[in-house]
Amino acid sequence: MAKSEPVVIAEGPGKGKAYFDRAKTVAETSNYDYAIDMYIEGLMREPENLAEHKALRDVSLRRKVGGGKPPGGFFGAKPYFAGKTPKELMLNAELHLAKDPGNIAQMLTMMKNAAICGYRDIVLWFGPIVLQANGTNRMPNPKYYLEMADYFEQIGEFSKAGEAVQMAYAMTPTDVELDQRIKDLGTRETLKRGGYENVPDFKESLANKENTKELLQRESLNKTEEFRIKMVEDAREAWEQNPLDAQNIAKLVKALLDVESDDCDKQAIDVLQEAYKATRTYRYKMLIGDVHIRKYRRDLRILAEAVKTHPEDKELHQQLLELEAEKLNFELNEYAERTQNFPSDANIAYEYGLRLYRGHHPEAAIAALQQAQASPKHRADALQLLGRAFLDQGMHLEASETLQRAIESYELASTGDNRSKEMHYWLARAYEITNQGPEAEKVYSRITQWDFNYRDARQRLGELRKQRTGVSS
Repeated sequence: MAKSEPVVIAEGPGKGKAYFDRAKTVAETSNYDYAIDMYIEGLMREPENLAEHKALRDVSLRRKVGGGKPPGGFFGAKPYFAGKTPKELMLNAELHLAKDPGNIAQMLTMMKNAAICGYRDIVLWFGPIVLQANGTNRMPNPKYYLEMADYFEQIGEFSKAGEAVQMAYAMTPTDVELDQRIKDLGTRETLKRGGYENVPDFKESLANKENTKELLQRESLNKTEEFRIKMVEDAREAWEQNPLDAQNIAKLVKALLDVESDDCDKQAIDVLQEAYKATRTYRYKMLIGDVHIRKYRRDLRILAEAVKTHPEDKELHQQLLELEAEKLNFELNEYAERTQNFPSDANIAYEYGLRLYRGHHPEAAIAALQQAQASPKHRADALQLLGRAFLDQGMHLEASETLQRAIESYELASTGDNRSKEMHYWLARAYEITNQGPEAEKVYSRITQWDFNYRDARQRLGELRKQRTGVSS
């Protein structure tokens, strides 16, 4: 029996009109589910018809107001299309959203595939809806903001991507990586507006270099003290108009922290304390802790420079040690409280486990780091610390197996970067302690090939070879 050929659906302007017309007709009779099916059929034929996407969204909201229930079952709505093309995946997510309009996971799936397809208008229209939906959640998820930033960036909308990253940064204003990404996106937006983003042979063109340099210098006024003060004033004016608006709070706190002074740090804490007192939103209390940690880091950096300049000053050394201990004690208390408020958050568990390990609380650290394994962001580092904690407890077999898993979890483990060298070093130490000399030799050898002077790996390798052969190498 001949295999039937897949049905090819013609795509193009006007191809979905009959379905859209039918959808409007049945929607007027409150037959929303049938109308949704008709819209999906029409959008399969005209996937970039923004007006009909908006009409479908309107029907979905009317359905919800009318008492329409989200799709049942463990997996939700049955996919309308069996295929796996980005367009079909986008429309399957949109079908689910039509019956569960607040489902952020489906919103992100829709946006991801719209961006892959290059449906700019859809991403630009629906992206702000996703950001607003996350922002009005009881517990906004910064990862959702960052996903949307990826999709905006994918279609070349660097300014909107920067705004999305800014929303994530507002939740963690001490995250250096997010701060840098905001600056990078700002630079790309500047180049785009200046017409230099895709100029051929950009690096070879002196004129373009000079023009771009001048443009970037104008955009870099935010590095001046005068500009930072103006940013604080502007943000404070907006905040005073509506002091409980999350975005106003975030912008004022960031502007104050960018000044990098004790007085502005205190003002930022006052703003956050006022927000926490009024809303009892724990996120604001967490941010207060982040500001304190940020100040500790700044003070430690200054003190470390002083010690470097005056290495003979024993009092400075002692002050540095005392401040490091004070910072660690503060962080231990801070993350202990956060784990109580978010007991299932693996990222917080990692931060707590890291401090517990540094504070020489191995048993408590093991418990926290075991939970932290569930964090995709921190899994490899959590496993490495967990292995070292097992090692400190004399649990050598558990240590070696855990450190092996850490290496397997780290994508750059074979590159010899600092993290991979650290993981391999402690694995070799675990092998050495458990009398697995040949295995330890192999790992120490690999480390030495990466970095001849890394810790004492070369000396340990030589000692193991001497024990095995009786000849020093």
